[in-house]
Amino acid sequence: MILYFLRHGHALPARDGDDAARQLSPEGEGAMRAAAATWRRLNLRPDVVACSPLPRAIRTAELLCEGIGLSRPPFPDDRLRPGAGWSEMARVIGSHPDARRVLFVGHEPDLSNAVALLTGAASVRMRTGGVACVEFPGTPEPGSGEIAWLIDPDLYAEHEA
Repeated sequence: MILYFLRHGHALPARDGDDAARQLSPEGEGAMRAAAATWRRLNLRPDVVACSPLPRAIRTAELLCEGIGLSRPPFPDDRLRPGAGWSEMARVIGSHPDARRVLFVGHEPDLSNAVALLTGAASVRMRTGGVACVEFPGTPEPGSGEIAWLIDPDLYAEHEA
């Protein structure tokens, strides 16, 4: 099984302290559009794109689907709200039993913590817009995954179409 972890793109500051309502910034939108060329070169082809229900994560997931030509829309899932841990992510996978490649779009430190737990890494840093690929010989379990790649979002700007 392959799991992908994509941190949402750069977002606008919170208004009136409402972090949940934050939207992607114009820069965030542009960076995620530029990322599509890299994602296509990596042959990023998830069976399922599950995302946090927050607007910045939904929009990032939409841009990913559009950018790689994926016809299936992303699935917003309340279990992926900020603060989600591996147990919530595992339940999301369980909701899609036929999927062999699942992509999560979410928040920090949730994604970094999940990648570290699944691979046994001492620490992982997922920058805004960064994406990681973790491969498993079977069912994803803590410590059984291997980081196949981790893409820093600075690479996207170098390959803008």
